[in-house]
Amino acid sequence: MLTISILIALLGAQSVDDPLAPAREGKLQCYSPDTAAKTCQALAGYELAEDGTYRNTATVLIAPTPAVTMTTVSPVTVKDGAVCGYNRVEDLEASEISVDAMPIPEAQASAVRAQIIQALAPMIGPELCTRYTPDGDGLRAEVSFDGVARPEFNTRVIWVSPDEGYRVAP
Repeated sequence: MLTISILIALLGAQSVDDPLAPAREGKLQCYSPDTAAKTCQALAGYELAEDGTYRNTATVLIAPTPAVTMTTVSPVTVKDGAVCGYNRVEDLEASEISVDAMPIPEAQASAVRAQIIQALAPMIGPELCTRYTPDGDGLRAEVSFDGVARPEFNTRVIWVSPDEGYRVAP
């Protein structure tokens, strides 16, 4: 369930004036951080496109042992201070699946993607927004589906620099 909540939050929003300002400085969002171990359940980066949207590249921990990750690239927009997007089948089908940081053969990756798409089926379609609110030294990612709050998917987030050594791991 945590993996799904992180996937949803990655496509979502922030109660900060400019929720993606740190991304334009090269920082990444670390979801469910363990600051002592410098690990995240997901890392997300945002690249501003010419049309004003963002390209969200996210690596999410799918399973802890062995460490299975999925990296997706999805378009998102900022709407009224929230980061919004959609779980899209085409983005999930184009994802990279890795085990212990090594990409797996396409036949295996395809089977894993199919399982993920099936698990996310109820969340494919609604607009997912994440609003980030201050939470101590980090942020709280607050998720909504088509404008309806979904607190079960909320999670803690911090912004980190790539040179700080954070990685996606259990």
